[in-house]
Amino acid sequence: MTFSVDEFGEEYKFRIGKVGYEHCSPSKGPVSRVRPNNAWHFVLFGRGTVIASDGKLYKVKRGESFLLFQGEQYNYYPDPQEPWTYIWVELTGENLEGMFAQCGFFKKNICKTLNEFDVYVELLKSMKDAFDESDVQQMRTCAWLILIMSKCIEQERKGRVDLKVIRRRRQIRDILTYMNNNFNLDLSNEEIAAENGLSVRSLTALFAEMLQMTPVQYLTAYRIAVACERFQLTDMTVAETAKWSGFEDVKYFSRVFKKEKGMSPVEYRKRKPKEDAFALIKQKEEEVMKRT
Repeated sequence: MTFSVDEFGEEYKFRIGKVGYEHCSPSKGPVSRVRPNNAWHFVLFGRGTVIASDGKLYKVKRGESFLLFQGEQYNYYPDPQEPWTYIWVELTGENLEGMFAQCGFFKKNICKTLNEFDVYVELLKSMKDAFDESDVQQMRTCAWLILIMSKCIEQERKGRVDLKVIRRRRQIRDILTYMNNNFNLDLSNEEIAAENGLSVRSLTALFAEMLQMTPVQYLTAYRIAVACERFQLTDMTVAETAKWSGFEDVKYFSRVFKKEKGMSPVEYRKRKPKEDAFALIKQKEEEVMKRT
């Protein structure tokens, strides 16, 4: 069973081959081979050494993780005094190097320290306990792995992205979700702001910064998109569509629609153009995710 993760326009497909747990013996010798799959290791106790194909040596200890990339040659072995214990997961799939890079692992730097390691340990144990070959258990295992990945990505981004930007992204995303779900209500700036714990001034400033438009302009664009979709998919009248889209006044709806689309609702209804009605909304949401 293959799973996909879509992260800001990048799609990563992966399948878990194996999940394992090993408490290595002090006398265990080096493992030396070209990796048939990607193998992600999380060191729970002890120490060990990994030597990459470029000769770079990594001394790895509890609270750290290392990733052995598919097709690469590695030598690795436990410390004879404090042999490591680790949980590992084997992965195959598409665009995995991109996914691993998001998590902070690169072929030139395969090891990283995991902050808040106790949280990882609980997730790792759940992933290990969930694994077997059945489809349902594969889904559960992948769910735990995605949580582990998300925590790695969050840690990685804290060092690169302004936390204020992350908070503003989350804030505007929550506001847009609220507006999208309630577009047919008589929403005012005061109601939107109060519902999301902001002043009207802060709300309008956030929209100007993140979307370069006002809340009213966004709500209008969303309602017009809803109307276009209704015209494309149904035989609803102009009056019915106006009310469905959140406009009480049909004449006002017609004026706004013609201004936004360059034709009247009646013309649009007859033509039923094949376009993505929500193209502008999607574009604005993508801009929010890319803003730094």
